[in-house]
Amino acid sequence: MAKKERKDKPYKVPNPKRKHPLWAFLSLFMRIAAKKPEIINLAGEIEDKSIIVANHSAKSGPPALDIYFPKKAAKWGAHEMLGYWSQRKNYLRDILNIKKLKKKPGLWNSFKSGLVATLNPIPYKGMWMIPTYPDGRLIKTLRYSCEMLDKNIPIMVYPENSNDGYKTILTEFFPGFVMLAEKYYRANGIDLPIYPTYYHLKKRIMIIDKPMYVQDMVKEGLSREEIAQRFCDAVNRLYFEYIEKKDEKTDEETVQNEAEKAE
Repeated sequence: MAKKERKDKPYKVPNPKRKHPLWAFLSLFMRIAAKKPEIINLAGEIEDKSIIVANHSAKSGPPALDIYFPKKAAKWGAHEMLGYWSQRKNYLRDILNIKKLKKKPGLWNSFKSGLVATLNPIPYKGMWMIPTYPDGRLIKTLRYSCEMLDKNIPIMVYPENSNDGYKTILTEFFPGFVMLAEKYYRANGIDLPIYPTYYHLKKRIMIIDKPMYVQDMVKEGLSREEIAQRFCDAVNRLYFEYIEKKDEKTDEETVQNEAEKAE
């Protein structure tokens, strides 16, 4: 007899007026682990009804973005991490640690995954995480997100394809956030501003670009996948222009200083 598939754990849309005290406490330690980055905000004030598309920056990106991004936003996260304990542990062990972070399997990995799975609900509730799905259940993600947008809460999405691990230069964006923008436009007539954002944890730099709009690209005749790729390119451009060039300039200055000392 086939094993009956477990139903999704019930999800309740976060109340933006209620703060999570334990996450507020834990975030103090996050500020020590992930020091405040230099924030280059090209967009100015972030609109309440908006979408932010950002790179994941390994596993520490979402908590750091929650703490330091100029406006509090609800965030999309893997549905397993908002599921039951066994689902969270299996996802951490098999997908995050082994597949994406290239950690070795074994008892230590399993133990750490179980421990994090136990503590995980605290930051996920505090960060207003919304479960995302790779199948037809994505419609629930879109519905939850629209409810948050109706409450004037932005939605932050990490749409990069990380099946082969997290990369500095992103290769592909999944188009779920494009579907959200389309859905909200159909329901409310609002073309949501979407802010490309790049965050580099080690170099402590966050760049927020001026907003782009899906309907502008729809008028160009672009498909969802092509629109998603344009946003992926926009996020990569932030890396090339504000991080890679900065590193090159620093290297040039170092060489010049050494040459001057040699003289």
